[in-house]
Amino acid sequence: MNDNVTNRPSTPSLFAEALTQMTTLFETEIRLVRSEISEKITQAVTAIAVLVVSAVLLVAALILVLEGVVQLLIAFGWSAYAANFIVGVVIAVIGGIAVYMALQGLSASKLAPSRTMNQLGKDAKVVKEQVK
Repeated sequence: MNDNVTNRPSTPSLFAEALTQMTTLFETEIRLVRSEISEKITQAVTAIAVLVVSAVLLVAALILVLEGVVQLLIAFGWSAYAANFIVGVVIAVIGGIAVYMALQGLSASKLAPSRTMNQLGKDAKVVKEQVK
């Protein structure tokens, strides 16, 4: 019976072990945050690269198409000034909408490491309960 008591770990050693495990858990969570942030940065860089390439290609095509639209309006009897103005305003509105949509894809809420932050919150609750 005396042997059973001596084989049990002491309270300070249990506390030290729990502290070590919590430290390991938080180190793992920090690595997860770094990994998730790296993934989100890669997504953002890819989105920006695609956006830039698309913009360059679309500008070249758009110049040709818009010149054709202006010439078509002139052929229908519009003055060159009015045709250029109307086409310019329509394209400015479409461009503004496209920029707004691109910026929504790069918003901070979509790039935040939400899964890891949720997990860290859960871990903090567990640690608080264990300390009590």
